[in-house]
Amino acid sequence: MNIDDRHFIAADIENWLRLINWPVNAHEPDYVAKMVDVLPNIITKVLSANLPDRQIKAGGAFIHQKPLAHFINKTGYKDPELGDLLIVCREQRSMGQVYNAMLLQAKRTDTPLSAPIPKDHQFVLYTEWPEFEYKRAGYLNGKTRSVLPKTITQGAQYLLIYETKHVDLLTATVDTPLNASKFFSRTLAAIMSFDAGRTFQATNPRDDWSQMILDLLRLSAAAVFNRHRSGYVGANRWNGDSAFDYILNPDDQDKDNDKEDLLQYHDVLPDEAHSGMSVICIDLGAAPAADKEPERD
Repeated sequence: MNIDDRHFIAADIENWLRLINWPVNAHEPDYVAKMVDVLPNIITKVLSANLPDRQIKAGGAFIHQKPLAHFINKTGYKDPELGDLLIVCREQRSMGQVYNAMLLQAKRTDTPLSAPIPKDHQFVLYTEWPEFEYKRAGYLNGKTRSVLPKTITQGAQYLLIYETKHVDLLTATVDTPLNASKFFSRTLAAIMSFDAGRTFQATNPRDDWSQMILDLLRLSAAAVFNRHRSGYVGANRWNGDSAFDYILNPDDQDKDNDKEDLLQYHDVLPDEAHSGMSVICIDLGAAPAADKEPERD
């Protein structure tokens, strides 16, 4: 995706976002739920129009009860959520599939250019990344992760929701005060072009950032499939089987068996069977350089 593609994609997404009937005077989860509900279809339309040679897929799920991070060696803080929304994308290149991710913490604000933010548990998570163990996370409870480096990362930002005559969605890197540097549409286009966010390894991860992203994807997939199997879907907005291709079918393996593997994680902890991260997953298809297989002798 070149810079012109990114510019047109961002503009088209922004135009679609302006047409959405957003909830009025709602809380952050209501906005995230709306984003998960409408964005996969918008992304598919916009990318398919601007990148017609690619096979685009997008999907997502809204999950209200999110996992928590309990700091192991840092006391005096509540357990923060890992985020409100996880956006992941993958692209097929000549060397194989590459993956990118961004965690977003949503915050309503009346002052997007200088939004006050306390140096609280959420701020500490995104600025210091203390070693933590999962809580309210089903089969992951008690497992520890230590994301490096112990500082601000482009893989975790704030999503600022600014209500005027319409709703503006903006993003801000972690700072105090928060300064909305981009419209969300521009950030989303940059994530999809791998110019924003943080890459991760989807197979045999060797770092805890990659492992954490895969943890959250697996947790969310298990929560959604448990709800669908039980017939309880009222609290989930579910859009597209492709949302979890990253973990259900990374190498064109059997999806049904992988679904059963995911389901078993939460069967052992029914009280937390519906905890997970709201996600939007985007499959960008093959980049131009990867369209042709190399010639073989």
